[in-house]
Amino acid sequence: MAKPVTKPAGNTKQVLPAEKKAAIQAPEVAAPAAVVAAPVPAQQTAVAENIGKEAVPSVPAVSDDEVLALAHKNNCFACHALERKVMGPAFNAVAAKYRGDANAQAYLENKIAKGGSGVWGGAPMPAQPKLSAEERSQLARFILKLH
Repeated sequence: MAKPVTKPAGNTKQVLPAEKKAAIQAPEVAAPAAVVAAPVPAQQTAVAENIGKEAVPSVPAVSDDEVLALAHKNNCFACHALERKVMGPAFNAVAAKYRGDANAQAYLENKIAKGGSGVWGGAPMPAQPKLSAEERSQLARFILKLH
């Protein structure tokens, strides 16, 4: 009869007797008749480099409170409000106007960066060049998700 697996005092490693090790080892198997081509080294490298990586959004997700703080810090609310027209349109009106437009995100990011006029009346929107591309993207995304 084989000895049972024991755990020596003070040692946390499990020990298998030699007979058990031999019993659980896989038997040798002949090579299959059809040989499947091994992956090309470049493929192996590409796969190995991406193991465990998840798709990373181009702009880090931030909370609504953080975007609102960004809008306040950059004086967006001097001309805009969430639900009513001030000098410029309400953010929810902008969201409604561009809902379903596949180019809306890029359009608003550009409008924030370069400013413009004539879309919502005669009052021009000043350019906001000091905002980073990431900040413009966060603001545009926030506005477009309003309803």
